Amino acid sequence: MTRKCGMAAMFLAAVFTVVMARNHMKLPNVIERVRPSVVLVEIYGNYSKLGTGSGVILDNGVILTARHVISKAARVVVVLDDGSRVASDELFTSCDMSSVDVGLIIVDPNISDSHASLSPNWRGTVGESVFAIGGPLGRHNTVAVGIISAHNRIRKDESFTQLDINGAPGSSGGPVFNRFGGVIGIVVRGSSYGMMYIVPADACEAVVGVYENVQRTQIK
Repeated sequence: MTRKCGMAAMFLAAVFTVVMARNHMKLPNVIERVRPSVVLVEIYGNYSKLGTGSGVILDNGVILTARHVISKAARVVVVLDDGSRVASDELFTSCDMSSVDVGLIIVDPNISDSHASLSPNWRGTVGESVFAIGGPLGRHNTVAVGIISAHNRIRKDESFTQLDINGAPGSSGGPVFNRFGGVIGIVVRGSSYGMMYIVPADACEAVVGVYENVQRTQIK
């Protein structure tokens, strides 16, 4: 009897674990989990505000965004999920990867408990569901769901992934996630015709790697 009760308890525990895992992977739950890692980026020149973009917090005080978002900035103000604002004038782009539209904003690693992870080895199939979070037209933390339309769209020697999601000014630099909550790329171009282009996560990771190598060299 005791053995049967023990086996029943193990079975119920296994069922509970499976149910909890499935609930954790439901899209609304995934969005709720990763959304606090997304930031609005206010871009400032020497004298005035230039516009807005989006970004996503990685670990170690690195915020991933698009290169063109910060290319003319003297400083930026990052608006977090809770509305708090953090200024930074430490901006990084790679001279060795100037054709890659990826840039970094460096902030205090302790500004937020939330951060996202890149998924450079995940290559979704055409038709697979993904979602973008960003600040189109300054509307922070706007979520848009779509599918992968095509891979390897080439423009000026750079390879993009195409999505069927509408883009708007302010979306650039925002992350696109897979159904597991991994960042598969960042938005660099979009239109109101259901076309959005992202730099894949492997290129993003490469730029982050260049920055980390520079940091190690400076420490030495």
